[in-house]
Amino acid sequence: MKQVLWISRHQMTETQVNDLARALGDSVELIPWQDTVTELAELLPELRRVDAVAAVLPVRLLAQLVAAADGKPVLQARMARIPTGRTLVLPDGRREAEFQFGYLGWEQILRLELETRQLW
Repeated sequence: MKQVLWISRHQMTETQVNDLARALGDSVELIPWQDTVTELAELLPELRRVDAVAAVLPVRLLAQLVAAADGKPVLQARMARIPTGRTLVLPDGRREAEFQFGYLGWEQILRLELETRQLW
């Protein structure tokens, strides 16, 4: 059984868990982290004890996570915006199409480099 650190406010769906087990070649035990992550250091103790990480994080933290994972798989769910066919009326009266997010599968982040420059 593989232990997977699941960094997200949301619970994984049964389909996602099954696909994750298939991708990792073993059954999985999810170790949930639902708190907001502001610094990667918060995750390091958990990261050391798991076999893989599946995360929903801002790109800055995701890049740090990939660098700190020490060869452990870092995964993210591929998602798509799917139109529902309905229209939403916003509080100011404007209308816009409604969308829902649909799960497409897992992908492993092999390398992620990020270089930024503060603008203000």
